[in-house]
Amino acid sequence: MQDILLFIQHHALLSATFVIVLIALIFLELIRAKRGTLQITPQQAILLINHENAVVVDVRSLDTFFAGHILGAVSLPLAELETRLNKLEKFKSNPIVITCATGLESPAAAASLLKHGFKVRVLSGGIRGWKEADMPLVKGN
Repeated sequence: MQDILLFIQHHALLSATFVIVLIALIFLELIRAKRGTLQITPQQAILLINHENAVVVDVRSLDTFFAGHILGAVSLPLAELETRLNKLEKFKSNPIVITCATGLESPAAAASLLKHGFKVRVLSGGIRGWKEADMPLVKGN
């Protein structure tokens, strides 16, 4: 214990930086937990699709959707999500996997869908993560 206190005394800036980073990580985890969204891997998404009839909702623009998307995905650009929720009403009892380009926009869409009673998961890494896992994409409709 004395060694730790001695280290902190001699390396105050380093110790303070460590504490700040630790607090930031805890804060980010609390925010993620509060949103209630669960990040899933491409492999977990495939299991949901195959065994629980999950629906993939792609929130990228139509151009990027048609350039390459997950087979059977529903295109619902993030800007139109709130106004076109009726497009997803028939899938309310199914798990929904939200995907975007990199996984950064999906949590916002997931939070919106959670408020409306959907069972939502977020594809970790988005379409980029899907490609990195060597999963197939389809082009066009």
